[in-house]
Amino acid sequence: MQIPETDNIHFQYAFKTGYRLALEGKTMASMPSAVRRDFDMRDYFQRGWEQGHQDVSEGLLNSVQTCWKCRFLWGGVMVLGGVATAYSIIYSYEKEQAQLAQQSQVQRDQQVTLNATAPHEVKLSVLSPQQREDLQANLAEQANLPKPLPPLTPVINSPIKIITSQLSAQIKDGKPVDTLSDTVPKYIRTLNFFTQIKASKPQTLYHRWRFNNQYISTVPFTTEPPQSPLISSQKMSSAWQGRWDVEVLNAEHDIIYRKTFIYGRQK
Repeated sequence: MQIPETDNIHFQYAFKTGYRLALEGKTMASMPSAVRRDFDMRDYFQRGWEQGHQDVSEGLLNSVQTCWKCRFLWGGVMVLGGVATAYSIIYSYEKEQAQLAQQSQVQRDQQVTLNATAPHEVKLSVLSPQQREDLQANLAEQANLPKPLPPLTPVINSPIKIITSQLSAQIKDGKPVDTLSDTVPKYIRTLNFFTQIKASKPQTLYHRWRFNNQYISTVPFTTEPPQSPLISSQKMSSAWQGRWDVEVLNAEHDIIYRKTFIYGRQK
């Protein structure tokens, strides 16, 4: 075996692993996951694997198999390489976690400083460039947080009539298979809202799903008189337990119908 000239123990480990697996008659698919994630290590693994196959084809397999001393040394190198790789991964992970904790602490300290100095003006000149950049990023993140929705607006009288409304877990042939009550268990992961509309002319209508302080989805429809079935679906999550409102809106986005239900448990 001719080891490539490199001081990188990871590359040596990848090359020797490929060589050993080739001697054992295994394919490239046996490549360890630690090697597969690094393109350079994958290259050294393939070179070792190809050299192993070449040695086997030249009749060197018997000498390799009977050299117990070589096997012992080989095993020692493999163990050392594995330990070094594991240490490198653990060290990188701990270093990354320490950096994240330090950044989080800096942001908390900056927030405390802002609260302590309000309503006085913050003197940005005393901050370092990095602190100033972190402060601006923190303020921008707070500005992008979702704004609470206004309270529920009343349902208006409309010439568009809602003949039927129904929550269902399954729809077949354009019709609900079952009817859910106003308390929906959280194991149901898809909800369907079925409404039968009666109108004298074509209309643009919407189904709007609302949970807590945000609109989850708004689904548009174009109806044809005299009656039109409207069906919208919503994927549910156990993180969205509580009160839901699904509303029917007219073309002006006025609410002409609202159905309220509890998903899972009320928080």
